[in-house]
Amino acid sequence: MTLHRFNGMAIPKTIISGPGCRSQIPVELERIGAGRVVVVCGASLKANSPFIDELTAALGPKLVGLFDRLEANAPVASIKRMADRVAPFSPDAVVSIGGGVAHDVAKAIAVMVPSGRSVVDFVSRFEPPSTFHGVDVDVEPLPVFTVPSTFSAADVVGGGAVTDTERGEKLIFVHPKLTPVAVFLDGEVIATTPRAILAASGMNAVHHCLEAFYSKGAQPITDAFAVSALRSLLHVLPAFAPLSPAASVETCQKAIDAASMSGLTYANSWLGIGHSVCHSLGGRYGLSHGAANSVMVLHSLRFNFEAAHDRLAEIARATGVAAEANADPTRTLVFEIEHLADTLGTPKTLSAIGLPAGQFAQIAQDVLADPQTYWNPRPATQTEIVAWLQSAW
Repeated sequence: MTLHRFNGMAIPKTIISGPGCRSQIPVELERIGAGRVVVVCGASLKANSPFIDELTAALGPKLVGLFDRLEANAPVASIKRMADRVAPFSPDAVVSIGGGVAHDVAKAIAVMVPSGRSVVDFVSRFEPPSTFHGVDVDVEPLPVFTVPSTFSAADVVGGGAVTDTERGEKLIFVHPKLTPVAVFLDGEVIATTPRAILAASGMNAVHHCLEAFYSKGAQPITDAFAVSALRSLLHVLPAFAPLSPAASVETCQKAIDAASMSGLTYANSWLGIGHSVCHSLGGRYGLSHGAANSVMVLHSLRFNFEAAHDRLAEIARATGVAAEANADPTRTLVFEIEHLADTLGTPKTLSAIGLPAGQFAQIAQDVLADPQTYWNPRPATQTEIVAWLQSAW
């Protein structure tokens, strides 16, 4: 029998779901006694929706910092400027509204302000062939509240990704202490996001389910999250196809509930080599994380087809993608994900999202240092990764 050790699950203490639930943010802040609040959001969200003005008005004098000009892929230097700016006000909570970058920045600020240190001090690394370097968080981070506007699932995860722009390196910081205290899954917020962004981030959510299910860190409870989330995502994501009618708020609500559940999978199991590639594509080349995942989800399945064959067959049957009598459920699952990509019109190649030719050796080096690679079911050499990336280009 395989031994399993459970050291506690990284799950937000409070998840409130439903259209308009963002109105409960001030109530929940009051519940934890937060009196000095920092808000992090994207410029587009602030300019094109009422949500930030609503929140800042509700916070009133409790608002001690508003950051609405976020840079793609969360540069470390940019986050340091934010943390330095609000530290003198001694904030006691951070609220993020937006996509993955907003939530990653919020969690970085949450650990930097009380520690007085850089988020770089809290990153995890992989040392090939088989050494994982995790880190401890030896301070109590500020409580983080999140409201997602995409399907990135960063809203529920205890950690995130930032970029060392000088080295072109994406850095992963993860610890249960960084798990958001409260999450607000609001279909009205999702309904204001352009469908192309939702389609790409939806494929990212699918990638979470698959990689977490066959990750070396998979646990029975993350399996349950992955199956439920993937089943729902496959059903609801086609509503965000380019030629479909505008998705209803109800559909947006179902989608964000499923996408955030996909985050609970990897928050407690880690992911795999496909996400390692996406980290390099963002950190070194500035490419969108959602777009990168929309490409790599299919290539991850093909790379791990043999090593994860049984696990993929299991999730294919559990989600109803393949019938019990299906002779090759894993291949059926690949076809299903490819059909979803076709429906959503998301890209399938690295060249299609703007990666220049001839970058494969550099990306392979990045992948071999990324902590997600440690958890992939198939060990990989640089030569194998380069060949794989060439096929994906």
